[in-house]
Formats: sequence, C-alpha cells, structure tokens
Amino acid sequence: MKILILQQINSLWKGYIEDIKREFPQADITDDASSIGEAEVIIGTRLSEDLIHQAESLKVVLVPMAGVDKLPLEHLFSRNIRIANVHGNAESVAERAVALVLAWYGNIIPYHHDLQENRWHAFWLGNGIEDTWESVAGKKCSILGAGAIGYETAKRIKPFSVSVIGYKKTPAAPIPEVYDEMVYDIDEALEKGEIIISVLPETPETAGLINRKRLEAMEGKVLVNVGRGSVIEEEPLYHALRTGTLRGAALDCWYEYPRDQRNTAPSQFPFRDLPNVIMSPHVAGFTRDSVQKSVQQVFENLRCWLREGTLLYEIDPEKRY
Repeated sequence: MKILILQQINSLWKGYIEDIKREFPQADITDDASSIGEAEVIIGTRLSEDLIHQAESLKVVLVPMAGVDKLPLEHLFSRNIRIANVHGNAESVAERAVALVLAWYGNIIPYHHDLQENRWHAFWLGNGIEDTWESVAGKKCSILGAGAIGYETAKRIKPFSVSVIGYKKTPAAPIPEVYDEMVYDIDEALEKGEIIISVLPETPETAGLINRKRLEAMEGKVLVNVGRGSVIEEEPLYHALRTGTLRGAALDCWYEYPRDQRNTAPSQFPFRDLPNVIMSPHVAGFTRDSVQKSVQQVFENLRCWLREGTLLYEIDPEKRY
C-alpha cells in the first residue's frame, strides 16, 4: 500500500514512520509527490482539488491537525474518500482560551504596558476600587462547541468558580461533568453567558453564525474566539466592539493571514486601535506538546486503517467535522 506524506518530515515524523514500517511491512511510505497516482493514503493539510484529481487510487486523507476546512471536501466526499483529523491540540487551545479570558478581565496587558512607562494603578495612586482588575469568579461562561476542545476548555475554566454552559447542535446524554448545563440553541447560549468562548470549526453551518443581530444582542459580554474567524461576521464584530455593545473581546482567529511571510493586517478593520480587544496571532493550537500529540494521533489513525480499515476522529460528510 502506497502512503504519501505531503508534510515536512522531521525527526519526530521519521520515528513514527519507522515504527509503522516495522509493524506493517506492506506499508510503502514516501514523501515523493510523483507517486501520487498510486497513493491510497495521503497525509497532509492543504490539498488542492487538482492534486486530489491526480490521486486516482486515493481512499483516505489523514490531516495532522483539527481543521479540515482547507480541503476540497465536496470533491473528496463525492469520490467516497474518507477523511480523519486529529485532536492533539485540544488541551493547548483550551489553555489559550482560558488565558485570554483571564488576561482580559485581569487587565494584564494594559497594566504591563503602563508599568513599562512607570504608570501605576489602583491604591498606589489613590484612585479607588474603580481602578483595578476584575475576577471571573461567579461569572457564567458559554462555550460554543462542546467537542474535544470545548470539554478541555470547560475543565480548565470551571475551577475558577465559573458556571459553564455548553452549546452543541445535537443532544448529549449524559452531559459531561465539566458542564453545569448543556443547551442546543445558539441564542440561548449567547444569552446565558457573560463570557462567550467560541471553539467552533468552520463549516457551511457555522459561517457567519454570530452575525450582526446576535452581536447587537450581546450587550456587556466578553467574546473569546479560538475557533475560526469566519464564525463571527467581521464588520459587525468591529462595530460592536467600537461602540461598546460588546464589552470586549480576545481574538486568536482572524480574517486575513500572511502570504509568503509578508506582514499582513489580520482584518480590514483596525481592531488594533480598540482598547477593549486582546489580539493573538492564531497560535492557540500550536505548541510543542500539541504538535507532538497531533503527529502521534496521525499515526494512530494510520495504524487503525492498516489493521482494521477503521479511523479515529473520522470526519462526518454531513457535519463537516
């Protein structure tokens, strides 16, 4: 069986490849793209429709990351090609989400910048209790997306005495213990939480899910996005933050990304000028630990396929996740 890896193969990858070769002598693993016509399995993140068209023998695509929105999904599913991703980044994304919440309420970034300029806050200046930071204890947090990342996020924020509401489309029974409540209506989730954390993937159903109308209804709330920028409409988000409808936001997901290593503004709107926004360069899922776990899970997926023809974390053609 020909297995084509369209990724940079470093020492971590090489170790797992050698393990697979020892366990499955029939596995012919290569990174030579000229063999694409024979490949039954392709491992990669950005595969064009033209490239997939050349893969005449393709049966499975293994993606070494959680997001599959950069794949030509319609073309793949029309050929009954199976797709599986990994969830090795769930803990890192969750940690970043909670860190962004704490940073926003804790005024950590503005206080850091002010003290660099010898500007002090709180009782040192006699400014009173208004010039301080805010605890998250006792607040309610709605997590949009109650999958692997949502679960890990809930697990990390709940110990701060935060009530956690999960949102997902399909009923969960039983409700995982990290949630105080599970709801299945997006507007109910947005209404109940003071802190809103989106970990939603990009799918046809989630694109623009948090639209102008919903943003206008989120008065006084703090929005954290570690999922995909496309879930939240760009201009209405900027407007809601600029006018103060939204109390604030911490954003790790954006609308424009660098090409060819050039400096690129993350949005056509100047979020950088807003005092109530924390900006993060879409790094929530990119840590040494998450990369290692993701590569490990790729080869767990491959092992299951070679052994039994099954897949871990298989993408549902209907849900797109």
